[in-house]
Amino acid sequence: MENPHPISIAALMTGLVEDLRRLFAQEVQLARHEMQHELNKVSRGFVHAGVGIILGLLGALFLLMMLVHWLHAYSGLPLWACYGIVGCVSAAGSGLFLSRLVTVGASIRLWPFRTFHSLKEDARWIKEQLLSTKT
Repeated sequence: MENPHPISIAALMTGLVEDLRRLFAQEVQLARHEMQHELNKVSRGFVHAGVGIILGLLGALFLLMMLVHWLHAYSGLPLWACYGIVGCVSAAGSGLFLSRLVTVGASIRLWPFRTFHSLKEDARWIKEQLLSTKT
């Protein structure tokens, strides 16, 4: 008994080409999304760096002026030593925020690894499908 609706090889190939085109478009969209995610991490890193730098500078300015004179008045240390102590504390606070930048920077990937892994898996699957139809 013959199939009433035979599917031609041309129709199968057309469907395969259309599926591959759609798959490629989806992979490009996935790569674009993954790169956007990484760029967002870069921008967050810049925000952390900016906040760290601004707070470090403001801290150095105001704490140096206030704490240096307080320390000098109550400790009896020379004024230059008080400036050094307060400057080190301000630099340490700035270092905390800049260390956050290093943490974010270490997690940034400029290459869409998940997308390329997915492409390799898709290619392997397509190859298996094509080989299984020949046997």
